[in-house]
Amino acid sequence: MEILNKFSKRFNKRDDVKKASESEIKNFESEFGIVLPNDFKKFIAEYGNIWTPDILDIIVDNEIELNDVQNFWDIETISFDKKNEWTSQISTDLIPFASDSMGNIFGFLSADLKTEKESSSVYFFDHDFNTVDKIADSFSEWINEFNKL
Repeated sequence: MEILNKFSKRFNKRDDVKKASESEIKNFESEFGIVLPNDFKKFIAEYGNIWTPDILDIIVDNEIELNDVQNFWDIETISFDKKNEWTSQISTDLIPFASDSMGNIFGFLSADLKTEKESSSVYFFDHDFNTVDKIADSFSEWINEFNKL
């Protein structure tokens, strides 16, 4: 997908990315009883846990109303958080996949991941206010918002 490639080439600052293997993805899906969206699976398999610190500077410098994304998580981090950290403690059943510069979390609703789909809505968990809000209709659409910066 050109959208994902453009995003990774422009924003990734991590040299040692961990990409997800097909078996890691399948095991994760099986463990949590979900089917991750195809565009997200492609992203974590091809680009991995990229780090995008420049997005915050662009948003702040241009006074843009958009939550920055800074860290995309590898499968192990997603699983650990889901079992032990923030997303294990909130009432919304969220599958986390990234965080912003302040530690807020981006994720998918587990309820949206029951069948195979090209994409799924993205939600934002604000840990200061303990709220979960839908911020994009699809993962690719969300990524493309950053490409427009």
